[in-house]
Amino acid sequence: MLELRRKVAHLILGTCFAYVVISLPHALVVTVNLLLIAGLLVSAYLSQVHKVRFFVWLFERFDRPSKFTARGAVTFFVGTLAAVLLFPPFVAATSILVLAVGDAAAAIAGYYAGTHKILKSKTLEGTLAFFVSTGFLLALLIAPSTAVVIALITALLELLTPSYIDDNLVLPVATGILLSI
Repeated sequence: MLELRRKVAHLILGTCFAYVVISLPHALVVTVNLLLIAGLLVSAYLSQVHKVRFFVWLFERFDRPSKFTARGAVTFFVGTLAAVLLFPPFVAATSILVLAVGDAAAAIAGYYAGTHKILKSKTLEGTLAFFVSTGFLLALLIAPSTAVVIALITALLELLTPSYIDDNLVLPVATGILLSI
């Protein structure tokens, strides 16, 4: 249930932030993004060091147990910040949507329906869910033939990104580059 909660939050936050990227002035988007990262770091500190109940409760429900509380959320917003800084609003927002939708679909499908392991914890079902959901999303926004190619490349990137590199950092930048070509 933790993984489902995490990925639903990933999907909702990513979709909302993509909307923010195309709706607000660039400087404000960067400021909001930096404030979110800072807020996550402070709340992780308050949770781990000072055991502030609200933050302990929040991270128990939405974070995988690890040494670095809020690691996934922080890397998610660092990845979105990179997209916002590197690309125009449409490309950045689309890159963030690919991260939010594709990564959530892959994790949910892989966790709940994945039976065919490809690499370590990655499954064929998760990779296919990433490809299909990303392809559908991109086909709504760009040329369908380009959408299929970008969906295939990003699905392979999500599959092949080593575990020591967070795909929250790789996917928005890679998608932005692909959309810019």
